[in-house]
Amino acid sequence: MADFRKLVAISLLAGILAGLLLSVLQHYQTLPLILAAEQFETPSAEHVHDWQPMDGWQRNGFTWLFNGLTGFGFALLISASMYWRDQRGYLSGLGWGLAGYLVFFVAPSLGLPPELPGTDSAELHSRQAWWLFTAASTAIGLFGLMLTKQRGLQIGGVSLLALPHLIGAPHPEVAHALVPEALQQHFVLLTSINNALFWLVLGALSGRLLRKVTFQ
Repeated sequence: MADFRKLVAISLLAGILAGLLLSVLQHYQTLPLILAAEQFETPSAEHVHDWQPMDGWQRNGFTWLFNGLTGFGFALLISASMYWRDQRGYLSGLGWGLAGYLVFFVAPSLGLPPELPGTDSAELHSRQAWWLFTAASTAIGLFGLMLTKQRGLQIGGVSLLALPHLIGAPHPEVAHALVPEALQQHFVLLTSINNALFWLVLGALSGRLLRKVTFQ
């Protein structure tokens, strides 16, 4: 129980710091693109949106809170994995951070890239189901490929990495976007870079803090 409390404390600190970094990057890089895209969406909107935070401090506050909580959850996953594998330090943390980036961002984004407001997309539940399936399949596939030496498990790992993309992500039958394609591509690029920095910093901080703490 004492070790678990230490893991939680480590994850909380690493998650808050990495979440803060992501929030700053989003505020100065991707938020202006989102606001620009909303200018294309609002005049033609024909339905009433669900509640969403107002622009300004409310929107920024919810973003920072969400990023901090997300960072904590992912940091706990990284810290627990490193604790289980008896790994410590920056380099090990960077490796786990890179794995998290591949599992939770890169693999799902190959089928469902980040989207700006005003972009048509498939039904929410089908996208969520495919995202979860892709993340789980990628995580298990990487484990079989990288953390085992059994040939059969490695072949199975490669198969699991490819499976979600062979099935294909859900997309609307007829799609059109209100935002310019160049704006969408710029958003995808910046989002990819920001998430890479978030995951690498999260992993490095988790590994460094784990090395500084004595476990039973």
